[in-house]
Amino acid sequence: MSRANLEQSKLQCACFNARAPESCTNNKITCDVEAGKVGCCFVVWSSDNVTGENRVSLQGCFNNVSCNNTECVSDGPTRNNVNYCCCRGNMCNSKFKYVPLRPSPEELEAPPSDKPNENLVIVIAVCCAVDIVLVSLGGIFFYRNRKTAMFTQVPTNEPDISSSSLTLNSPRPIHLIEQKAGGRFGAVWRAQFKSEEVAVKIFPLQDKDSWQSEQEIFKLPRMKHLNILEYIGVEKHSETNEFWLITAYHSLGSLCDYLKVHTVSWSELCKIAESMARGLTHLHEEFPATKADGLKPAVAHRDFKSKNVLLKADLTACIADFGLALIFEPGKPCGETHGQVGTRRYMAPEVLEGAINFTRDAFLRIDVYACGLVLWELVSRCTEQDGAVPDYTLPFQTELGIHPSVEEMQENVVTKKMRPRIPDHWRSHSGLNAICDTMEECWDHDAEARLSSSSVMERISQHTRYPTTQLFIESNTDTLIKNRTENITQNIT
Repeated sequence: MSRANLEQSKLQCACFNARAPESCTNNKITCDVEAGKVGCCFVVWSSDNVTGENRVSLQGCFNNVSCNNTECVSDGPTRNNVNYCCCRGNMCNSKFKYVPLRPSPEELEAPPSDKPNENLVIVIAVCCAVDIVLVSLGGIFFYRNRKTAMFTQVPTNEPDISSSSLTLNSPRPIHLIEQKAGGRFGAVWRAQFKSEEVAVKIFPLQDKDSWQSEQEIFKLPRMKHLNILEYIGVEKHSETNEFWLITAYHSLGSLCDYLKVHTVSWSELCKIAESMARGLTHLHEEFPATKADGLKPAVAHRDFKSKNVLLKADLTACIADFGLALIFEPGKPCGETHGQVGTRRYMAPEVLEGAINFTRDAFLRIDVYACGLVLWELVSRCTEQDGAVPDYTLPFQTELGIHPSVEEMQENVVTKKMRPRIPDHWRSHSGLNAICDTMEECWDHDAEARLSSSSVMERISQHTRYPTTQLFIESNTDTLIKNRTENITQNIT
């Protein structure tokens, strides 16, 4: 490879960093290869002596001229059950393994070497440096904000799943048919289980924590709800290092996918919006313990968007994808978490700004902000608006494109206080006008001024009773006031 090629080359690797998840995009990272060096992907992982399971500590890329493997294979002696491997090639570190070399007779007689793997030392040194920087920044952030965290992290310990219909120890005959989607934490398949279709979300090994988090949410007391995706069970497939989450299957897919190819009538908009808000309200609400059931804690979704709202055959909505969700249990100590998570274009101003007040209500208001954006998507495809219905676009897509950066979102949403444009002709319909008012109160820049999810649900329920009448929107405000005054005078006389 020439020096010119090295200067221009890029390398894509599987990425995992629990301490700085924002450094990874969809579990991937693209690295610029420095001139005169070779780009390598790497993995650092530990092995459990009892279960044999591997747990990834760090995945990424770095420049190294001594790594010539095309596969990520560790063959050296482990140190404290920690393994390291590197390889050359895009995403070559997505799969890794430990294959100890069979020692020669000479090696068996030679004394053991205390010299550690040179590349492992480099990676560990880099990790330590990153940890020091992150801890320092965390201290500065804490000092500046002086906020008391009042939330608990979703537990990541192995859950008891004995009550689920599918268990880890008893895999059922599920036949994968078609991959329907791929996301941050895995792929979703349409599958056949006995006589019915189900959805199977497959998590790779490095996303086991997300798999555990999702089932923790689904298994909360009184979590089952018509507008929450129906949970069926989980399975662990050791032979492929995959973790399966089995749920109900909905052929219409996500609200985002549906709106790309369909418009909605006023009644359809109301059905989707009300059921979506009802599901979010159920997620956010805390229900006290009863004799039959334990306490159902409040839960913040933290990645609410039209892609995570699924549509049933009758166009009622149900909320899905709880991999980033937070559980708020009264009296429980707070855990470690990262404030800036989710999908950039749906991030509330306080998330983009890094100024979250770490309380339960603050996280719930972040969901409501995103709910306002989803309502905008719905209204944009409603046939009750005057004129032709425009093609589907994501929030801020017209202004910022398909892949806005965090910096672009910060500049426009935080500094300029930009929100998706509401055309005047949307307000010509009495019901759409009311929905527009609701969405504006959802995405208010002041988080404390936003509606609660239950208020959104109640308002939309009221909106469904609006007749499909047109409102005359006068461009000249003075003329409008004059005409209204004349009408009132005539009625009095």
